[in-house]
Amino acid sequence: MTGGPSGPSFLSLKDAARLVVDGSLLAVGGRMQMEPVAFVRELVRQGRKRLRLLTVPGGGINVDMLVGAGCVESVETPQVVLNEFGQAPNFRRQVQKGKVKVSEQV
Repeated sequence: MTGGPSGPSFLSLKDAARLVVDGSLLAVGGRMQMEPVAFVRELVRQGRKRLRLLTVPGGGINVDMLVGAGCVESVETPQVVLNEFGQAPNFRRQVQKGKVKVSEQV
């Protein structure tokens, strides 16, 4: 949100996602609740690459979606899970293949 003499103005998701360039460090939060899924989908749609993610406090569906779409280079996280739905499959698969670097933060 930005402000001016005529009051606050807002960016569209498309315009906000344009501010995230390839290689950016992006902090993502949530845990299956209050996660910015629409924003993440817009990043995927715009084809962002080599993103570095920092999860606060842990990662969930947002991380899994970005990793599954090939947008992520590395993740700093204590964990990436889908809560009662189990492990994040895209994240687990890409980490096991060595396609995504992980730095465990606790």
